[in-house]
Amino acid sequence: MGAIVLDAGIKGDSIPNVIKGQATQHPLPGSSTAGAAGTTGAAGSSATPAGGGGYTNPVPGATTGRIDQGVDYTLGAQGFVAPGDSTILQADQTNPGWRGGGYIAAKLTSGPLAGAVYYVAEGIAPLVQKGQQVAAGTVLGRGVSNPYNMVVGNIEAGWANPNSPGQPLAQTLSGYGGDQSTQALTAGYSFSKFVHALGGVAGVFQGAGQALASAVEASG
Repeated sequence: MGAIVLDAGIKGDSIPNVIKGQATQHPLPGSSTAGAAGTTGAAGSSATPAGGGGYTNPVPGATTGRIDQGVDYTLGAQGFVAPGDSTILQADQTNPGWRGGGYIAAKLTSGPLAGAVYYVAEGIAPLVQKGQQVAAGTVLGRGVSNPYNMVVGNIEAGWANPNSPGQPLAQTLSGYGGDQSTQALTAGYSFSKFVHALGGVAGVFQGAGQALASAVEASG
C-alpha cells in the first residue's frame, strides 16, 4: 500500500484542516514503508537519514500505545529522531505542563509537510536546543523516566500548534474535550498515520477512544 500523506502536503491545505479529517493516499517522497531501523547516533547526530528530501520514521524501534491528542510510544534505543529537516522551536528538560517531563517542539522545513509543527513530550531528555537547525534523522532526544512514570522512554508525540508550539494542535480544534474527545483522537490518528507511512509502528485506540475509532478512521 502506498504511503499516506496528508492533504496539507499535497494540496497546500492547512494542518488544522487536515486534522479535521482531510487526508488522502500518495507516495511520500524519499520514504519507504519498510522502515529501515538505521544505526544509533550520538547526541544531535543523524541516526536514520532520509533520502530524496523525504521523511524518516521518528520512533525507530519503538513500541506503541494509546492514541489521544498524539500517540503514546515507548522509545527504542535510538530515541526520538527528526522525521524531516527541522527547526527546533522548544527544548525543555522539564516542563510543568507535562508533569515535569521533557518537551521538544520542532517545525518541518522541507518536504510536502513543510511548516507543520510536531512535539514529543514526557519521558524525553532533549539533546538539541531552541533555534537549532537539524537534518532528517537527527536524534532529538533520548528516553528517560519522568516524575510520574518510571518507565524509561514513555513519551507522547503528535502535531503541535504552529502559533504556540508548546500546545498540542488538538487543543486548538473547536469542540476539543480532552484526550479521548473526537478532536483529540483525530489529531492523534493523523500523526499515527504519518509515522506508520514511514515504517513506524501505529498507535491504537484504547479505552473510551475505542467507541469513536470507526468514525475517526472513516474521516481520515
